[in-house]
Amino acid sequence: MEVRLDPRLLTLSAALTAGGLPPAGQDEHPLVTDTRRRLADHAAHPGVRRLCEAFAQHQLLGLAMHTVQLGPPPDFDDSCPDGVPPFVEAWFAAVDRTALAEALRSVWRDLRVGALLQEQAPRWEEVVRDLSSRLADAQIEPFQRLFWGRFPYEVVLVPLWNMNGAGLRGVGVATVRETYAVCPAQGDQPPGQVDLLVWAQHEASHPVLDDIQRQHGQVPGECAFVERDCPPAGGFARHYGDPTSRWVETLIHTSTCFYLEYLGRPEDAEAFAESQVEAGVTAIPVFREALRPWWEARRQGTAPGLELVLPQLPAWLRSALARRREADPAPGGPPGGSQDAGDPPPDMHA
Repeated sequence: MEVRLDPRLLTLSAALTAGGLPPAGQDEHPLVTDTRRRLADHAAHPGVRRLCEAFAQHQLLGLAMHTVQLGPPPDFDDSCPDGVPPFVEAWFAAVDRTALAEALRSVWRDLRVGALLQEQAPRWEEVVRDLSSRLADAQIEPFQRLFWGRFPYEVVLVPLWNMNGAGLRGVGVATVRETYAVCPAQGDQPPGQVDLLVWAQHEASHPVLDDIQRQHGQVPGECAFVERDCPPAGGFARHYGDPTSRWVETLIHTSTCFYLEYLGRPEDAEAFAESQVEAGVTAIPVFREALRPWWEARRQGTAPGLELVLPQLPAWLRSALARRREADPAPGGPPGGSQDAGDPPPDMHA
C-alpha cells in the first residue's frame, strides 16, 4: 500500500480546520495547530463556510467520498472521466459534487493552500516516512486478493493531520481504481501500528465487498438468521440500523481477524475479535468458525476466493451454529457475550 499526501483532501481538511474551533482539553498535532494559526483570518471565507456547512450535513465520509472523485487542484475537475463507483452515486447522492468542487477551488486560490502545504512540507514528509515505515510489511493487497478472490484496487493511506478528528478515527473512500483510508489527526500522537493495519484493511474491504455483494444480493438476507442466536448489541446495534449493514460490517471484521493471522499476529487477531464482541458484534465468533475451513483450503490453493463461494456462507453459518449448540446446549446468551461496551469506531458506509 502507498502512503500519500492528497492535496484534494488536504484542501478540504485545511478549510474545515480554518472554520472550526479547537476541541477543549485535547492536545493537537502540530500540523493542526499551524494550519489553524495560518488560516485564522479566513474563517468567514464563503468557501470555508460552505464546506463547514456541508460537513455538518454529510460529515467527513460524504465529503471525502466525492472529493476523491475530483481532479487535482487548482481545477478540482468534477467531470469524473474515469467514472464513479456505483455505491458513491447510490449512497452519497445528497452531496453536490459540483458545489463541492467550486468551494475547494475558491479555498485553494484564496487561502493559498498550495503555498501553505509547501511551507509545511518538511513536517508532512516526516509523517509519510513514519507511516510508510510502520506499514512496510502490511501486505494488504496480497491478502485482499487471497481472501476476496479479486481486488482491482490500489490501497492508499492518506493522513489528514492538518484536521483534528475530534474522536473520528477515519473513513474509507474509493474511486474506480483506488481505495483510500483517510485518517484525521487524533491528538498529538499517530495511531498505533496494529490500529493502522486494522483500519486500512477494513476500509480497503468495503469497495470490493460492495462489488461482490452486488453479484450475490440475496446472501445478506439469507444470513439474517444468525442474529436470532447472536443478537447485535451495544454501540454496534445502535450504529448500524439494519441487518444488511450489520452483515457487511461483521463479514469485514471477520476478514480482519484472518488478515492479522495472515500477518503472523494471532494474538492481535484474538484481541481484535474480543474487542468487537465487546462492542456488540456478537456474531464474529460464528462467522470465523463458519469461514475457517474454507479459509484454510483457500490458503492451500484448493478453494476459490470468497467472491465465488459467498452463496455457500448461509449454509456454513447454519453448520457453525449447530456445532455450537451441540457443544453448549445450555440456555443463555449468544456465544461470546453481548454486553453493551460503547460505540464502535466509525467506518465507511456508516
